[in-house]
Amino acid sequence: MELTRRSRDDVYTAPGAYRELEARVLRRTAGKGVRTLFMTAFDRRTRLGPYVFVDKSLIPGAARAVGSALFAAGLTDTRLVLQSWSERVRPSRARIAGAAPDLFLVSGMQIHSRSAYRLVEDAWSMGEHRPLIIAGGSKAAYEPWDFFGLGGDGRAGADVVVTGEEYVLLELLDRILEFKADGESWRDGFDRARAAGALHDVAGLVLAPEAGEDAPEALIDTGPQRLVRDLDELPLPFDGLGLFEPPHKGEELSDRPLPAAGLKNHAALLTVVMTHGCKFHCPYCPIPGYNQGTYRHKSPRRIVEELAGIVERSGMATFFGADDNFFNNRAATESLLAEMARGRANGKPFRDAIWIGTEATEHDVDRNADLLPLAREAGVRAVWFGIEDMTASLVKKGQTPEKTRVVFRKLLDQAIAPMPMIMHHDEQPLFTFKGLYGLLNQVRFLRRAGAVSMQITFLTPMVGSKSYEQYFEDGLLMSEVDGEVVGDRHFDGNHCLTTGSRHPWRKQANMFAAYAVFYNPLNFVRDLFKKRDDVWKFRLMYQALGQLGLLRSIWGGSGWTRRLFSGRIATHTTARPPKYPMIAANAEAPSMYSNAGV
Repeated sequence: MELTRRSRDDVYTAPGAYRELEARVLRRTAGKGVRTLFMTAFDRRTRLGPYVFVDKSLIPGAARAVGSALFAAGLTDTRLVLQSWSERVRPSRARIAGAAPDLFLVSGMQIHSRSAYRLVEDAWSMGEHRPLIIAGGSKAAYEPWDFFGLGGDGRAGADVVVTGEEYVLLELLDRILEFKADGESWRDGFDRARAAGALHDVAGLVLAPEAGEDAPEALIDTGPQRLVRDLDELPLPFDGLGLFEPPHKGEELSDRPLPAAGLKNHAALLTVVMTHGCKFHCPYCPIPGYNQGTYRHKSPRRIVEELAGIVERSGMATFFGADDNFFNNRAATESLLAEMARGRANGKPFRDAIWIGTEATEHDVDRNADLLPLAREAGVRAVWFGIEDMTASLVKKGQTPEKTRVVFRKLLDQAIAPMPMIMHHDEQPLFTFKGLYGLLNQVRFLRRAGAVSMQITFLTPMVGSKSYEQYFEDGLLMSEVDGEVVGDRHFDGNHCLTTGSRHPWRKQANMFAAYAVFYNPLNFVRDLFKKRDDVWKFRLMYQALGQLGLLRSIWGGSGWTRRLFSGRIATHTTARPPKYPMIAANAEAPSMYSNAGV
């Protein structure tokens, strides 16, 4: 199911509304010592694929963005905990400035949902002294009902789920503050605001209709969020960089957060947002629905200020742009790159001072190939391509073999690494004697064309996408494999979950075989003695890490392959319904889960 959208004239917040909201919250919280704990959930069972080691060296965007938003709004006693760094930290044992948190926020992807639930349950176990529990992240955006009715008796759960971005969170806090008296807990303020119906017009929330210790009978959905159109209104991330919990193995928080200058000792990569949105509407992708068909970007000056400031304050200079399609809009891309090419950090031009990887489609890079020299001057060093299928049999996004050769060559000429991502789907054989339809054929072709890395995923139903329910209705999605129930963690693209093959284990083995064709000692030696160019070191690094990741993935995925081999497989026949009925808060803001409304 794809999320419903607001009417075209009601998609965006009013210009300047974010800054006004931030200032309003700041006036009410400054100096109040609001202790806030934010945790990103992480399930180590999902550590599969060639980038398996990146998870512990990457700082995700949610923590940085939310931390910066909270700090700018006056919640300066905030601690950001990455569970990938400190997996044993428990909210119930956390103390900030000597006391338990007033607010507990948890964020996570679908594949990390089990860990997120356990964190919520732990916070709930604090009883009457527990903080206000707020859930968010991509899992919460698409299946918010799963954060309610947790625990052995179904009584634990979040107080409220934020299904949108920073604006929604701040508007929620602002509304609670209207009903919270000095000395009262945030939970008291939330319960009073809920009882007055004052949260129903805060677009982007899901909550129980009333307070209570039992699982709710239904949930209120306040409708799709409104988007901040001008991303420059969002706060700069500098203060948020000094809020992270240092890595450790304890259950409690450290006395103080990690200084911003210490991040580079534990992380190699920082996620940044430059643009949001993509003009393509691939049926397996939830991005267009979440962005309500919009395209947004930060201003060129803001991007330069942000990147340079991060380098100079933290020493981190390697970035991954979490862009849906960086080259989506020609005018915006050109202006961004031109300003970045003039940018400087620590006295050096961006070309020499930073390393940026981003995502784009082959079609758009080809259409804007004349901008690649400018991109290199701007510090762009790698582009990840969602090529999916070289023959365009699975999806047509303007990709062709000849275009791939040309685009990869132009990227390499500018010392920008092409990083293709492809999908293995049910109809695709392991190899073919002619053409490029086979999986191995495509991997070899991309390697010869100059690909520096390779990511292969199974075509997997993505919640929030147009085609999600079809896999259920066609009876292709596995529900149980040799006694193991298919859960959220399996929806990572590394597990074969949808196939009509009589031998599904072969599809899983196909992925390992395809990775082995790209990542192997022979290719490492070939790259070692190739003519050294500006991507030579990258090739060797990705080859080495890819081989290690492949070995770990074969070991970690062998159990799933054995289960597929058993042949005892059950499949779904209908899509999983919401856990609770979803009630629209008002007629003007219908439920964003259109087929789940009551």
